[in-house]
This record gives sequence, structure tokens and C-alpha cells, in this order.
Amino acid sequence: MIVTSTDELSAYLPSSLYDRADSLLTLTEETEENVLVPILGRKLYETVCEKYQELLDENGGVTAAFIQGNDVTSDVRLVRLCQSPVVYMTLARSTGILNVSLNEGGGMNQLTTTGFDRPDKDSINRFERDAFFKGRRGIDRLLLFLEEDAQSTEPQYAELWRTSRYFYKQGDLLFTTAIEMNRFLDIEESREKFISMLPDIRYCQNVYIEPVIGDDLLQALVDWCTGRKESEAAADAQKAKVWNKAIDNLRMALALYIESRRPEKQRRYSENEASLSLHKAKDYIREHQDDFGEAIKTSPLYTPPEEPKTEVWPDDYKPFDDSNPDNAIMVFRPTYPNRH
Repeated sequence: MIVTSTDELSAYLPSSLYDRADSLLTLTEETEENVLVPILGRKLYETVCEKYQELLDENGGVTAAFIQGNDVTSDVRLVRLCQSPVVYMTLARSTGILNVSLNEGGGMNQLTTTGFDRPDKDSINRFERDAFFKGRRGIDRLLLFLEEDAQSTEPQYAELWRTSRYFYKQGDLLFTTAIEMNRFLDIEESREKFISMLPDIRYCQNVYIEPVIGDDLLQALVDWCTGRKESEAAADAQKAKVWNKAIDNLRMALALYIESRRPEKQRRYSENEASLSLHKAKDYIREHQDDFGEAIKTSPLYTPPEEPKTEVWPDDYKPFDDSNPDNAIMVFRPTYPNRH
């Protein structure tokens, strides 16, 4: 666990008072399993718990009350970024449970505290809404931190995080990161929203894009996007420009197909726009097919070059020899009808 004391809870909820340190630990532990473990992956989560315990033993805590300034290392930042969504998502998901208690007969009582007024319904709703918002933003800040670490020259957590489905780079899609997708579809650069849309992205790519350009060409373009495999265009700046342009055209079509499936879509004609964008991508790839090398040769868009035609003659064929007197030529002189 990464939240074990009332001091840590008070750091995120300064107006709250807790009589018992263990009153919320069961709920926070459940949130860690349901929210934090899928984001980090089991291996990185266990590493974070170990680092938390080390920091707790050395400093007495990990919040700003215990560690400041230059002592805030990457490990401290990571633990804090993990704590924030755990605390807020626990409260947001448990407002109903935390507002009532069970009596001896199994009935429910409304919880009150001596010296404090009971919150009205609107106050509870605002608390739940704000806790959800801060929890979601906390998740996105955590994902951004891990993404920046993975892209650095000396990553510390990338290998452990790679086992999570929330790893920032997707290896089988034209959209490999949230930043790339945000160029074509406004998702507020939210990593969590990008992850939630992966099923739709994968469906649209497989149903709309792959049949049109072919599996081999799509795989080559995905490999180019992820940097997993350099194509023959990598050493040629002009070919690289063509590949990037083709990918951008396909991404625009893919984004519009995804938009047409979103329940909150605002554009009524996004599917028609997607078809137009895909048609534009097809024309561009056909026009520059020579720049895609072997990858395009199995594509439905590929047009083989015309082979030179060779004339086939019968075995007994002899060309006409006009110097041979035996070869007679009959010449007909046109005649005209006489007028009477």
C-alpha cells in the first residue's frame, strides 16, 4: 500500500479530520488494486510500494510536510503522483458508503459529527464531482510523468511499466500515443481517454483501413510509426516525407471513423468525411506507390508496371522480300464510271 497514515490523507484533504488512521485503508487498498495496478502494471506497482516504504522509513512520510526542495527525487514524485488519484478516487467512489452507517438491527443511519453541520445534497454532489475530477487529472499527470520518463535518454521505470496496457506507446496502431491522436481528434491530450478509446481505434483500423491498403502495407506503416523497424525509406528524405504524408492522411481518416462511433460526437457527417479522407489517402498512395517498396506489392492499391509487348510470329512466317522477282505485286488502278 502507498497510503498508510492520516497525515497523508490530510495532505490531499486539508479540511478533513480523522480519528482513526485505519478508517479508510480498506477502501484505499481496493482503489489501488482496481485503479492503480492496471495503470502501473503489477511489477511497477510492487516497486512503487517498496520505494514508498523506504521513503517512509527514512523520512517519516512522502508528502511536502516531510520532503522538500532538492530531496524531492523521481521516486518521491512517482509515489506522490500515485497517492493523489488513490485518495481522490477512493472518496469519489465511496461518498454513499461514507455518509451512512449500519445500526445493530442492520438499518442505516445518517452520519453526523458533533460541532459540524450536516452537508446538504448539493454539497455532497460537488464534493463527489470535484474528487472525481482531481482523481482523473491525477491519473493523467501520473501517465504523463511515466511517458516523459520512458522517452528520456535514461528511463528509470519504462521496462517495468511496459507490461501494463497503459504503456504510452501502442505497437500495433497508426496512433501510437495520445499526443499523436490529439493532432487529429481533440481528446485534451488525455492519456486515460486515449487508453479508453483503444478498442474503437483498433476496430476502425482493422475494419476500414486494413482492407483498403492491405495487411503488409499497414504493418509497414505501423512499424514506421512506432520506430520498431526502419523501412527502406528511412535513408531517403524524400521517401520519408512521402511515408509521413501517407500516414497523416490515413490517420485523418481513422480519426474521423473513430469520431463517428463516439456517443458524444457533435459532427453529424464525420463518417462521410472519413470516407473522403480515406479516398484521398488511397489516391496519394497510388500516386507514390514506387516509394513504398516491397510493402505495397500485395496491396489492393498496387498497380504493376506494364510489361513490354513482344510480337509472336508463326514458325513458318517469312517476311516479304520485295527484291525477289517471284514476289509479285498486283496493283489495281482505280476506274471511274463514264458519263453518258
